[in-house]
This record gives sequence, C-alpha cells and structure tokens, in this order.
Amino acid sequence: MTPQSCLVVGWDRHPDSLAAARFAAALAVPLRAHIHIVHIVDLDDEPIDPDAPDWEEQYRANVTAEAVTARALLDDVPASWTYHSGHGSPADLLAQVADRYGALMVVVGSPRSGLMGYLDSVLGQSVAHRLIGARRVPLLLVPADTQVGDGDVPE
Repeated sequence: MTPQSCLVVGWDRHPDSLAAARFAAALAVPLRAHIHIVHIVDLDDEPIDPDAPDWEEQYRANVTAEAVTARALLDDVPASWTYHSGHGSPADLLAQVADRYGALMVVVGSPRSGLMGYLDSVLGQSVAHRLIGARRVPLLLVPADTQVGDGDVPE
C-alpha cells in the first residue's frame, strides 16, 4: 500500500492507548495512511526504585518494551508505520510529529475518568485537552473498551 496520508498515534501500553493504536491500524488501510506511533517517555517508564544499582538497565528495558509491544501490534498490519520515542510534553510532541508529517489526524486514548482525569484537565496535563486547545489537527479520542472488528487488525 502506498500511503496517501498519515495518522499520528499516542502510545504508552495502557488499555486506552492500545485501543487507539488498534483503531488507527484499522483506519490506516481504508485511508491509505502511514501510521506514526509516538511514545512519550515518562515516569511510567522509570523503575520504581531510583536507587537500584541497575536502574539504567531497568529504564532501557522498559522503554524497549514499549517499542516491542507496538511492533507486535503493528507488524502484521498492511499499512506502513514508524515508531517515535521522545521526552517532553506529550501534547507538544504529538503536535510536532503531526505538523512535521502533515497528519490527517492524531489518535489518542480517551482521557482518564474520575478524580485523576478531572485534575489532569484542571492542571492542564490532559493530552486530549491540550491538543484540542492547540487546534492544529483533528483529534480522535478512542475509549479503552472500543472493539475493532475481527480481521481488521491482529490481536
């Protein structure tokens, strides 16, 4: 398949992110889109014990595991894809990749619910709210329980 457009997907192995990646993979074929998976390295990637003698090895293993999980999800998808990893604001990095490649849309998992979701929103930490505020590219929010049809993407 020769890509005619691209999709940018936020990635972090959480259920909502996994649903977003699967949904984007299902969209990529009919849209003839290249997928840019963007993993923002954050505290979830850091080992629990900052004083562990093998902290750096654990950290590298965690970051590598993110890429391996994305590869396992996308290797059998009949669309091309690229994996990006970086540090910084998730919303800013997603917007930068979307701008750089002229993305059709950014696909992310839906914001957290409950008190933590509210605090993220109020404190300006919600990726979805920040991307909406930027108004640079359309945003697709995918809830964690979204099911993609059988045969659309690998399980």
